Amino acid sequence: MNLKQFNQLSSDLQSLAKIIPLNWGAIQNDKTDNNLDMFAIHTFIELENKISLFPEPSKTYFRRRWFLWKCAQCDEYLFNLNGNVSQNPNQKSQTYDIEFNSDLELRFDVKGTVIPRNFRDKINLMMDDPSEMIRFFYDNQSKGIRNGIQNRLFIIHHSYKNEAREMYLRCHWDLKKEIYKSYASQITRTSNFVNYKEVKADVIFIFENADHTFTPHFYGIR
Repeated sequence: MNLKQFNQLSSDLQSLAKIIPLNWGAIQNDKTDNNLDMFAIHTFIELENKISLFPEPSKTYFRRRWFLWKCAQCDEYLFNLNGNVSQNPNQKSQTYDIEFNSDLELRFDVKGTVIPRNFRDKINLMMDDPSEMIRFFYDNQSKGIRNGIQNRLFIIHHSYKNEAREMYLRCHWDLKKEIYKSYASQITRTSNFVNYKEVKADVIFIFENADHTFTPHFYGIR
């Protein structure tokens, strides 16, 4: 992705954030995914044409899945603006998205998400130690063929103002650019990662406060 493509896509996503559903409509699985080659669709209009005859739960599923996939592309682009971050040259690879400091130990799949409902009453605890939440993410991920166990960098979006503002936070690109720059400048192999089986994970919390200010919180590099 180049700057022109990012500017267009990031703007489109900000507009779409107002209409993308907050629920999935259907559980992610290979059977549903096989109904559409989502990764060959580059615009929302094209997506709507492809899913026009699908049942409503499937439409909801693909709208949200496509939107989040495109948000992930923008997240990766913003990380890659930093001099010590490199992108996986194989865009079809399932092993990692970005690498920090030219270090094989610091390769991560970037995963944008939210705080699971059963953890929202203990957010402060998760900020201090997200191990339980990270295990939950891995243990409850989709079992589809596109999913595996990799090092993950979780980008967690949460609004204390209104949880429904999830999509707005996912598309706050100016804020994310600065947060990712700060994170990239501090991460090292000795950062305090969470271990899960044979892989490791870290968390960047992006919070919108009740007064409409924003607070990032890093776990591993604090």
